[in-house]
Amino acid sequence: MGGGIVATDVVSAVELTKRYRGKETPAVDGISFDIARGETVGLLGPNGAGKTTLMKLICGVTPPTSGVIQVFGLDPAQDPVRAKSGIGAMHQSGPYDEMLSGLDNLKIAAKFRGLSWQAVEPWAAEVAGYLGLTEALPRLVFQLSGGQRQRLQLVRALLTIPQLLILDEPSAGLDVAGRHQVEQFVRWLRAEHGVTVLWTSHHIEEIERNCQRVLVVSAGRVLRFAQPRELVREYGGSRLVVTVDDPIAAKVVAEWADGEGLAATVDDTEVQIDGAAGRDVLPGLTLHCQDAGVAITGFTTAADSLEQVFLRMTEKSAL
Repeated sequence: MGGGIVATDVVSAVELTKRYRGKETPAVDGISFDIARGETVGLLGPNGAGKTTLMKLICGVTPPTSGVIQVFGLDPAQDPVRAKSGIGAMHQSGPYDEMLSGLDNLKIAAKFRGLSWQAVEPWAAEVAGYLGLTEALPRLVFQLSGGQRQRLQLVRALLTIPQLLILDEPSAGLDVAGRHQVEQFVRWLRAEHGVTVLWTSHHIEEIERNCQRVLVVSAGRVLRFAQPRELVREYGGSRLVVTVDDPIAAKVVAEWADGEGLAATVDDTEVQIDGAAGRDVLPGLTLHCQDAGVAITGFTTAADSLEQVFLRMTEKSAL
């Protein structure tokens, strides 16, 4: 998390706060963090956590109330042209001119950003080709499918190769193959061009697959900024699922778990024991079942996913 501003970081924030007029609580409340060059960072938080406001602050769309935000060592609110020139942003529902073709929308976006279409066309065509969008570009936008419109958003964000790529729900409207295609392309951008990525998604497994670190926010504050595996290790738990012959035997297992201070959930002949690794509790459970004349017919163990950890973290922060 943040210390002082470091110019070599792509994004640096120190005690960053944003209050909106008429709102009692700040949308962003004293956030500090740094994003290193070439890093892919996931931004996770429940609705209303401050994610959208944070992205607006990074893009210079709104100035902070207090604190410091720097992008490429620049203040995006004070020097928006230079800061924004290095940012490519794929928004969840960016506007299109529905009665123009996808290609014409890209040309308009290039002109709006002060770019020569002739200069960016080869790269834009390459991106569109990789994303399977070449044949769809001449069609009017209102004729495109949801997935095609979403991929067009990514092409528009990548008219040039940005230093910082902001992805807001990039897989919305995409099927499994489309998600894989987008993820592969973003990984290639990072590996080949050193692009830094800020990635927000409700598909938390997407964040877990692609991000080196995850910034978890709730109520405008940072809960934790760490690698996914660190979050799982620090906040996650394990569970043991035991299978027995009948519901009566399942009740015996659940009562034993309760006596050990472990939460157990019974589903017919299966008992899920939360917070227990199998190697820790199985010997005691096995001995208890032998004494009670109950046979364990099977068991599995599993650790919490990042999604389960995220839910646990944000639920606790809301209390």
